[in-house]
Amino acid sequence: FSKIAFVTAAVAASSVLAASNHKIQFVNRCGGAATMQLPGRGIFGPGTYTFNGDVSAGIAQACADINGQGCTSVEFTLVDGVSSADITLIPPHKFNHPATFNLNHGVVGATCDNPNCGPINAFYKTDDYTAQRQVIGPGSSIYIQFC
Repeated sequence: FSKIAFVTAAVAASSVLAASNHKIQFVNRCGGAATMQLPGRGIFGPGTYTFNGDVSAGIAQACADINGQGCTSVEFTLVDGVSSADITLIPPHKFNHPATFNLNHGVVGATCDNPNCGPINAFYKTDDYTAQRQVIGPGSSIYIQFC
């Protein structure tokens, strides 16, 4: 076993051990379809999930369209650096149900309970940055609820 191989193996092992778990709690009180799309991980219904490693570019909505078209949607990324989330009503998304989310057990969050809740609580256009919420650190989590 060469020194280079040992160092490479040690670095690889430490990266695997360093990955944090990220918890997602997805609740639909509206009735009807609700989906959460997590690229590279799959499509999920309401429930509580824990993932080892980053969860990037997730989107959840209380409608049948997995991309949230025509629906109020929550977009989020959970990583060990800066995790963020927002409610989007940017077309083709539109208000169909109230939505709320909280990052890290309520540290920050937003609620959109009507079509005019933005730009403080929802994106209507791509530069409505006041609607975005962020937390810093490993092991971030999100609670998402519709209705």
